[in-house]
This record gives sequence, structure tokens and C-alpha cells, in this order.
Amino acid sequence: MSFDAFGLEAASCMDIGGRDEQQDRVAAFQCGDACLLVLADGMGGHEGGALAAQQVVDAAAACFQVAGAKALTEGVELLASIVNKAHEGINTIGAEKGISPHSTCVLLHVTDAMATWAHVGDSRLYRFDHGCFVERTIDHSIVELKRLQGRITEQEMKGHPDQNRLYEALGGDEPPQPDVGSNQAAAGDGFLLVSDGIWAQATNAQLEAVFSANDLAAALECLTRQAKECGGPDCDNLSAVACRRADGQASPLSTL
Repeated sequence: MSFDAFGLEAASCMDIGGRDEQQDRVAAFQCGDACLLVLADGMGGHEGGALAAQQVVDAAAACFQVAGAKALTEGVELLASIVNKAHEGINTIGAEKGISPHSTCVLLHVTDAMATWAHVGDSRLYRFDHGCFVERTIDHSIVELKRLQGRITEQEMKGHPDQNRLYEALGGDEPPQPDVGSNQAAAGDGFLLVSDGIWAQATNAQLEAVFSANDLAAALECLTRQAKECGGPDCDNLSAVACRRADGQASPLSTL
């Protein structure tokens, strides 16, 4: 796999944190000049969360392969198909095992012309322009609603008692309602997909530092280590996957 067709560099990092099991999953795929990054944070008790998150990765791989050449132009349709397939897969495996697993997901589809993303739950996508934070996805959570209502601040979301209460997730009776965003591709673009194990502990300055570093993979490892230290011995699973577009001419760059 190579992302150097249009000067895109990608890297990922995961840590189990203070938990007994890693229930996060990350993945990256390429088809021609289209790339897909995936992050999922599973929920559902012992083994259930990991199974749910893996369904997201499996659905992404299957849908991206089926899309083939269409993956270059039909980003929104591709992401919707992944969300729906993952939701169905989680419900199927839950019924087989007699459990009720769920998962968040955040997906990023990148081509030479456009970046398109979708998310369900509180795993986030952050967008950067030449290393400067521009925007992030809005969590499907109770604490995010409280922030939008002006009842708490961004900082107060982190560690809030309601932080893990979601009103949207994959799995369950209700069909998922992903939020979708997009932006025309430009030199200096950077995207960071993270689970709440990282965003709940990291500052925006620490996130920006990932994209100012020469070594993207090493910078992600540093971010993960900082978040883990801040989270303490009982911290959540941590996972991140990032990509950035070269400022100048495309050149061979490292990938996952």
C-alpha cells in the first residue's frame, strides 16, 4: 500500500491504556488515488466492544473493495455504505453471541481533489491547515449538547460524569445517523482521527504539534504517550490515525 500518488503521508498509533482489553481499532486502505482512514471505539463489555469495533474495520474494507474505481468520486456514498454495513454487522454478531455491542466510528475518504468524512458517536476528526487547528466533528454525546447549550465549556467536557453517554452509536435498534463533512483538497491539509481516550486528555496545542513535526509517526506516538500520562493508571484505550498532504510537490512519503 502506498499513499504517495498525491503526496499523502499517514501514520497510526494505539495503546491499551489502563484497560484489560484494547477495544479500539484503526485501519487505512487505498484504491488507486483514493484513500480511506478508519477509527472505531467499541462498547459493550468484555469482548463485545472489540467485536463491534472490528465490524467497522471489516465493513470499511469490504465496501472500499466493492467501490473500486467509484471510490475516487463517490466519497459520501461510500461512507454511508460503511456505516450501514457496520451497523448491521454489529447487530448480527451481537445476536449470535447474545450480547448488545456498540461502536463509534469516524471515517475519512481522501482523494487528490476532496476530503470527505463521517462520524457516529464521540470519536473525532480534527482538521488542520498547515498545522493550525481549523475544525472538529461534533460529538453525538450528552456533554457535547451541554456545551452547545452553553452550560459547560470545552474543557469541562473532559472528564465530565456524562462524557460517555452517547445518543448515537453503531449497533442497536435505531439506524445510525452519521454527520458528514467535506473540504476541497489543498496543500498543507492535515487530518487527525482520535478516540476519546486521546481527545479527553490532549490540548489543541498538542494536537497541532503532530502536524508541525517532521516525523508524523513519532509525533503520534508522543501524543498518545502524553495522553496516557495525563489519563493516569485507569485511562481509557487510546488510538489515533492521521494523514497530511505535502506542502509542495508530491513525493514518496511513509504510510501505515
